[in-house]
This record gives sequence, C-alpha cells and structure tokens, in this order.
Amino acid sequence: MDVFLKSILVLLLFFVSFAFAGAEPWAFSVMQGGIMLSIWLLAFSRRHIVITPLFKPVLFTLGFLTLFALLQSAFPQTLLDKAAWYPSTLMRLYTLEHASLFVTYLLLCFLVSQLLQTSRELKFFAMLAALCGLAVALCALCMPDGDYIYYLAGKKGGIGPFLNRNHAGIFLGMSAVMTLGYTAVSFLDYSRFAANGRKGPFCFRQIFFSLVFLGLCAGTVFTRSRGGMLALGIGIFSYAFLCAGFIAKNTKTRLKGLLLTLTALVLCSGWVLSHVDEINAFAHRVSDTSTQTRKMLYRTSLNMLKDYPLWGIGIGAMPVAITSYMPQRLNHYVERLHSDWLEILLGTGYIGFLPVLFGVLWFIKKSFSRMRRLPARKQFLFASLLSGLTVMSIGSAVDFDFFIPATAYLFFLMLGMTCSPSYDKHHIRAYMPPALLRAAAVLLCIAACIIPLQKTIAWRLHLFGSGLKAQSKIAAYQNALKHYPSPRYALYLGNAYYNQSLRAENTHDKKALRAKAHALSLQYLEKYPKEKALSRLYFLSR
Repeated sequence: MDVFLKSILVLLLFFVSFAFAGAEPWAFSVMQGGIMLSIWLLAFSRRHIVITPLFKPVLFTLGFLTLFALLQSAFPQTLLDKAAWYPSTLMRLYTLEHASLFVTYLLLCFLVSQLLQTSRELKFFAMLAALCGLAVALCALCMPDGDYIYYLAGKKGGIGPFLNRNHAGIFLGMSAVMTLGYTAVSFLDYSRFAANGRKGPFCFRQIFFSLVFLGLCAGTVFTRSRGGMLALGIGIFSYAFLCAGFIAKNTKTRLKGLLLTLTALVLCSGWVLSHVDEINAFAHRVSDTSTQTRKMLYRTSLNMLKDYPLWGIGIGAMPVAITSYMPQRLNHYVERLHSDWLEILLGTGYIGFLPVLFGVLWFIKKSFSRMRRLPARKQFLFASLLSGLTVMSIGSAVDFDFFIPATAYLFFLMLGMTCSPSYDKHHIRAYMPPALLRAAAVLLCIAACIIPLQKTIAWRLHLFGSGLKAQSKIAAYQNALKHYPSPRYALYLGNAYYNQSLRAENTHDKKALRAKAHALSLQYLEKYPKEKALSRLYFLSR
C-alpha cells in the first residue's frame, strides 16, 4: 500500500510541475483529489501514525488558521457594518474555501511525513523534484514562445515561455536549492563508489546534478521574475549559511564558505543586471506596470487594515472589500493581493496573525535545534529543505504562491520532508487512532473537497459558456452561479442579461432581461455593498 501511496505523490509532483495555469481551480481539485485519496487509504491501512516534534508547529499553525476561518465564517458581515469585536468575515464563501485549502495542505504535510521515513526515500523525492523542475525549465528554454503551454492549457500568443513567470520562478528556485542539497550529500558517497571501482559513474552523477542545479538557476533568471531571482539568491545564501554554521567545525572554513557564497551571488547579480534587456526580451516582459499595481494594492490593504485592525476582514475576503478602497479601478478582477503574508494579516488582523507568527518562529527554532543533532550526511539535505522553504517564504512576500498548486504542492512536500521521522528518531511518538477518529478524518476530507469542487465546476461552466451563443451562455452562467454563488459569477451573469437585453428586438424581452440583471445586482449588493462593478450594473439595468 505504501508503494501505491508514494506513486500518487510522484504523479502529483509531475502533474503540478506543468500546472502553471494553476490559478484555475481544476489544478487544485486534481491535486486535492490525489491527496484525499491517499489520506483515506492511509487511514484504513495503517494502525499507527507517527508524530514528530517538528510536525507540531505545522499542526498548530495550519490547524489554527483552519479553526479561525471556520470561526469567522460563523459571523458573516458586510462593509456597511461597523468593525466587530469578535472574529467575522465579509465573505463567508471565500473564508470557508480557505479553510478547505488549509486542511488540504495540512493533510499533505502529514501524508509526506508518514510515507517518507528513511534517508533513501527523502533523497529519492529530492531527486524527483529536481528532475521535475528541470523538465519545466527545458520546456521553457527550448520553446520560449510558450508552445508547450498551448498544448497543455490551450493558451497562446505573446505570453512568453511561462504562463505565470512569477510562480515558475519560485518553483524553479525551490527545485534548484533542493538539487544543491542532494548534490552536496551525494559527495559523501565517494568512498563507497571508490571502494567498488566506480569512480566514473560517481563523477558522471555529480556532474549531471551540478548541471541540473545550474540549469534550474538559469531557468529562474530567464523567468524574469524579480521575486524568484531574489528568493533564489537568499535561498542559496541561506543554504551556505546553514552548512557553514552547523556542519563545518572550523571557523576559517565557515568564513571561507560564506565569503565564496557572497562572491558568487555578487557575480551572478552583476551578470543579471548587465543583461536585463536580453532577459526581458526572452521573457516577453515589456512593461513594468505590475510593480506600480502591487504598490497600490499594498497601500490599499494597509488602509483597510486600519479599519479592521483586531480581527481583520476575514480570511480570503479581500476581493469583495478592496475595490471600495482602491484609489483607481483596475481593468481586471482583483482576486489576490500579491503578498500572501500581507493577505493573511489583512484577513486575520493583528490578534489572529500573532499565533501564525508564533507558529512560524516555533518551527524555525525547533528546526535549528534539530539540525545541530543530525549527522553530517543528513544535515546537507535538511539544510536544503529549510532553504527551499525560505525561497517560497520570500517569494510569497511579493506574490500569491500559496494559492498556486505547483508552488504550494512542492512547498508542503518539502515541509513534510522536514517533519520526517528520519530526522528525529529519538523524540517521535507513535499513536494508534481509534476507529471513530479515523472516520472523522475521512469525513473532514470529504467536507474539505466540497467547495473547491463546486468552484471547479463553476469555473468550467464559465470557461466553456463564454464562447456559446447568448441563451446558452446565460444558462451556463446560471448553473455556474448555483454551484459557486460569488459576486464575481453574479456579475458575469448580470452582464450577460444586460448585454442580451441590448440585442433583444422585443420590448417585453428587453424589459424582462433588464429586470433579471437589476434583481441579481440588487441581491448581491445587499450582501457585498460598495462593489463598483455590481453598482454600475445596478444603475444601468434600472
């Protein structure tokens, strides 16, 4: 059974490597389905589960976010209400969706910690992650016009080698740092290869993975993702710092390692800065409007936080509140804040964010404590896992990587690997959950799948309905709104009603369609007031 469960993890790893269209709900639903299936099988095939000390901060942080989201969703409010003294949310549906997301990530981390319990298994998955990243990088470098994206996602035309360069940069950066750790720990196998007279295969293997690391670094640079390049540089420095600080015993050796790392970073940064135009041309980046948009979103979110400082606006509720605070209207729908840390702070407020910060610091403290006690062979890979987590943590400060299946899956896979019993064999505890608890876990899995699946169905109906004729489009949009009743899908349907009324020749049909658009906009404005697009539809359809 363990082999089958590990195979699911491997298949999902290769799937999400090409899921840079992963802002769409279908990719998350596929990932969630594989994780949930694995959890159900694990619940009934194993009598004992293992909890390591490093898993406790992860359980605390994600468990708190889940419970906090459920608590907020029990007290829905609107923008017209005064800030409550208790946790509440401005968008119950989105907050429940985020609770499902936190449960999925927690189960993925738990699943990995149960299945990967030996150094050999950890090295194997580190190698697979490196090869997945290399496959993505090669596709992008060999097809810079995004041809492979056309075959996978049906999208083409001036998008460059990546459907989303920022998420690709973080994914490749995490893969590069993990490859660096695998390559370093493999050097310790020299004596074993030499004793068997296999120096040639050893040199070939090391050269190959060194080239993989360089290829992933080059892929990160050519994504032209500033967050990805910055995070990769910090990740490499973090790895060198951890190795020099915890592995090398000689002070001079530590200083030499840090000096060489800093020198390499300066040289690489100088090369990147001297070839900005060539990299921009390759990555199809011709404007810098994203920087100004991000700054505007950050300033707006801080203004919102001033009005909701204690408990925030509700986890995930940012899209329904931000438009009324923005100084200028954007042409596209604002679904993410482009900063995961700031979005969590805005959603939970200062009181809710403090336990999250405590959980992160608790994990860092226990990780450093654990690394000091590990043998050198395990320290190299453990340091690369921590550095890979640092890569995404830095990238999430300027983007929304936790909501993209590709980056989120790799991040929580690495987080689960750090919680492996292989790194803590003397302080782990085995538990035998009762049948009732196992059944509750299965029901929790099912409940966590409901809203993401509804969102996926609604997304599919909207995607394919947008190209249909007027009546069929309206029917598809109506069905989508039934599955996922969000103001965004209500706006799509209301606009479809109004646009069809402009083309209607019969006066009765024209009035009926406008009445439907008006009633729909009124219904959702009562729940989500100050939605500018819905307000515009409301006045147009009167």
